[in-house]
Amino acid sequence: MDVKPAVTAISWTGGKDCNLALLYAERDSSLDPRYLVVFRISEQAFHAHPIPLMRKQAESLGLELLFVDFPEGTTDYFQAYVDGIRNLNDTYGITTISTGDMDLVGTMERNWMERCCEAAGINVHLPLWAINREEALNTMIEEDFEIIFSCVKSPFFDASWINRQLDRTALDDMKKMISSGLTPEQINDGVKPLDLCGERGEYHTMCIGGPLYKSKICLDVNDKPNKQETKQTSWKG
Repeated sequence: MDVKPAVTAISWTGGKDCNLALLYAERDSSLDPRYLVVFRISEQAFHAHPIPLMRKQAESLGLELLFVDFPEGTTDYFQAYVDGIRNLNDTYGITTISTGDMDLVGTMERNWMERCCEAAGINVHLPLWAINREEALNTMIEEDFEIIFSCVKSPFFDASWINRQLDRTALDDMKKMISSGLTPEQINDGVKPLDLCGERGEYHTMCIGGPLYKSKICLDVNDKPNKQETKQTSWKG
């Protein structure tokens, strides 16, 4: 008896990693990607991953964009994720969630989405887990993804990187940063070496075109990047 492909949703931010995960899911005969799902604190904007752009991505990809919203003040995010995933299963028949996660976050000892999906009783697809960072970026470039930097952080990046395309030149420039190493001051400040894929939050991206997109997404960008100072980041450029 033929086994039907699993109805699959891609955990979505619009960035490079989830787009690559979608490509791998599309090429996996055991999966049937139908949805993009955004997990978010209800209506909270994250400027590096704008919702209007995600809607345009979904339209171009021919997939439905879903939201799992968490109320302001949520304290038990694990249970909130589990409940949201169960609702996706009940409402849309989703039995697998694919994510572009590459590594553990912070002090976590296990992949977050894997834990949540296991508790919710569905499967997780982790095609990029523990992938070599340069290999991942090379694949994105070779597959003709059009990716732009939407948010960057010091000390590695300055304002000139905003809206820059992640292409071979950008990859080479980031590799040079890693080869240069950290300054004694940065080491004393607790700065960690640049992760080539930005897995420590060094940068964020949005995808505006690629092998699965029916048409390229046109952007209406600011003339000047928004600047934000935090305890961990001071603006350069």
